[in-house]
Amino acid sequence: MIGELAVFYLFLGGTGAGVFAVCALADLTFVRRAFGPAGHAQTPSVRPDVRTIDYGFVVGLILLAVGIVCLIIDLGRADRVLALLLHPTFSVMSVGAYVLLLLLAAGAFLTLTALLYFPELSRSLVSAVEIATVVLGVAAMAYTGILLATTGGVALWWSPFVPLLFSLSSTSAGIAVVLVVGAFAEDTLRLSVLSRHLVKIDAIIIVLEVLCAAAFIWESTRDANPGTAAGLAILLHGEAALAWWLGFGVVGLAVPLIAEALHVRLGMPSRRTLAFAAVLVLVGAFCLRWSVVDAGVLREIVLEDPGVAYPFWN
Repeated sequence: MIGELAVFYLFLGGTGAGVFAVCALADLTFVRRAFGPAGHAQTPSVRPDVRTIDYGFVVGLILLAVGIVCLIIDLGRADRVLALLLHPTFSVMSVGAYVLLLLLAAGAFLTLTALLYFPELSRSLVSAVEIATVVLGVAAMAYTGILLATTGGVALWWSPFVPLLFSLSSTSAGIAVVLVVGAFAEDTLRLSVLSRHLVKIDAIIIVLEVLCAAAFIWESTRDANPGTAAGLAILLHGEAALAWWLGFGVVGLAVPLIAEALHVRLGMPSRRTLAFAAVLVLVGAFCLRWSVVDAGVLREIVLEDPGVAYPFWN
């Protein structure tokens, strides 16, 4: 059964992957940091939008690294991780381990390019790494949900909406981190435009989260498996209900969505206040993972009838 440290991995690892994907995509499409001889003047202290992406990579690396450490500690033995890497298979754990390792390497490279000056680097090389980072980031975000769905034999976690919901949440959390980092930079036109784009995208993602969460609940209510019913009761009415409804639903979705809608339509609240709403997104992302895991871990043991329900990957 999954432990508490694994819950922190689901949050930190997913958020770190989301930060990497968001920063890499933002740099590819909007910021476009300069490299080579032209990049000498583009230190983190010059352009606020560049500085936001630079330190976004730093935060993403820290979050992902700490999340991976939590996962390793939760496994109990570091040699299990080495075995996954040294003896690769097509199992979910093995593929996921390589995705995390490659994302960590790509993220470390982009973080070093943000902090140090490498005159020999070309924009094309960095762009190639950023494209790979976006792909790996999406895969790592999905892996956090797939890992849960393939762990513990809990019928509630078998839904295909779990990886999708975790992926959407991780993307929103990644945007939230960038908005928080940007709140400490000088307010310029380019940074304001970048923030506005991110807010619009995040508002759409939050709406998709609401729809995905509703689909997850709807599908679970139609599942005849008694294990699903037991877990769903804990999620909606039991020990996990407060984290699900208040932490995830109200704090993590409703309040940030209202703040972002006001920002897009009326230009309010301010960037700093919007950053506070972004912090609420992070709180909601953690509550989502805690409540879904809690609903499975705390449920009573029910004999699963293999003829009633199967995991979605079968």
